[in-house]
Amino acid sequence: MTSTQSPLRIGNVSASRADRATATAEFLAAAALDVLALDMLSDEAMLELAEQRAAGGPGYEGAALVQIGECLDTLGAGGVRIVTNAGALDPEGLAAELRESARAAGMDLAVACVDSGDVTDRAVELGLGEADVATVRHGAFGISRALAAGAVVVVTGRVSREALVVGAAAAHHGWTPSALDALAGSVAVGHVISGGPGATGVVDSTTDVTRTTDPVTGGYPIAEISDDGCAVITRHPSAFGSVTVGTVTDQLLDGVAGVRYAAPDVVLRLDSLRLAQEGTDRVRISGARGEAAPPVVAVVAMTRGTPDEGSPARVARPLAQEDAGHSVVLPDGTRVAVPVPAETAPIGSGQLPSPWAPGSVPGGEPVTAVLGSVASVRRGVIGRGVNIAVWTWDDSAFAWLVGELTVERFRELIPALDGMDVRRYLLPNLRAVNLVARPPRGEVLRPGLGADLAAAHLEIPGELLEVGP
Repeated sequence: MTSTQSPLRIGNVSASRADRATATAEFLAAAALDVLALDMLSDEAMLELAEQRAAGGPGYEGAALVQIGECLDTLGAGGVRIVTNAGALDPEGLAAELRESARAAGMDLAVACVDSGDVTDRAVELGLGEADVATVRHGAFGISRALAAGAVVVVTGRVSREALVVGAAAAHHGWTPSALDALAGSVAVGHVISGGPGATGVVDSTTDVTRTTDPVTGGYPIAEISDDGCAVITRHPSAFGSVTVGTVTDQLLDGVAGVRYAAPDVVLRLDSLRLAQEGTDRVRISGARGEAAPPVVAVVAMTRGTPDEGSPARVARPLAQEDAGHSVVLPDGTRVAVPVPAETAPIGSGQLPSPWAPGSVPGGEPVTAVLGSVASVRRGVIGRGVNIAVWTWDDSAFAWLVGELTVERFRELIPALDGMDVRRYLLPNLRAVNLVARPPRGEVLRPGLGADLAAAHLEIPGELLEVGP
């Protein structure tokens, strides 16, 4: 892929082995794309694949063979390219199977793969404890290198959540690691569309649920990424759902802490982003500022535990960039090392880099109402903890949230926070108050923490109840 001034048009399908075989092909038939990100991994899927491999089976997601096999005629020769994390613990194995499958169909498919980042055998050494599976979340430039070398399909392990999108954008526009602002913009885009239908409001975790749909094929998002990193989030016309500032905000707040969001290749300043409704189902993300890559990347370990222990345990630890190097196998079989960032810098404080002055708070007689009547709540995993973001659609409503939702008030509304490290961060540009809670070392995060916050009853200014999405 060569540098171009035309925007990269990339869609995201968040598929699973339970989806029907033609889900990806149906999406591609309805949308003109340059690249499709096929996201097939979750924490639970990684555990299942680790068990499958231990039993002598493949360590990759076999459903990708089915999904990609159904759309081979749309790939290459000016058609769409696919980047997928379905390689899981054995990207080379999946790449070989894809080549063979294409060969059987009379096609020579250029497939590249990025190594898995599997460090399960080093979990204890890396401070993760005994784990069923542990992987390094690599960044985007292995994917970019593969696409630049002519790959039609790039298979990875469980890379960072934005890497599929960032790698495709970097290859399309010819970005180098020094293009920090552009990379940061694509990180924001990847963060939004990696949630699949969440960006169009058709899954329960989002706020602007406007219409119901079949989550297999309906509502998958598309991004148009310009060479400066600015982008428009949209959807193809036949999809259900809608794209609004609300659906995009909701996705941006999943798994973030303070104003700095660290991806492996760049740190995104969340306080720099601006969202604007540009038209029906078109939201522009602009203004992204990027800072030097962090000195560490994340290593995430999963342990299933016993049935009595409930949900799987998840542990995350940092690993120095220089110790997390990885490689990419190009379509011609050449293995190339992916350089670590030449310059890194500590992420710094999660607080606002500059003072923020709140606007006027609505008045009127207080009315007892649920928090969800004036704001939305977004929860996400962050390291070994959770973020609980409360956001709204109006500046005055945000000013009220800032005064009302102090750390002490959060603890009153969510008693399960007792004993946890709790920090509050303000994100005025997204009109969000974000709480980050981490359990003490050695303790497992309680499932569902903060899930019922939107239903909490508060005394809300009467004037504010006239404000809505």
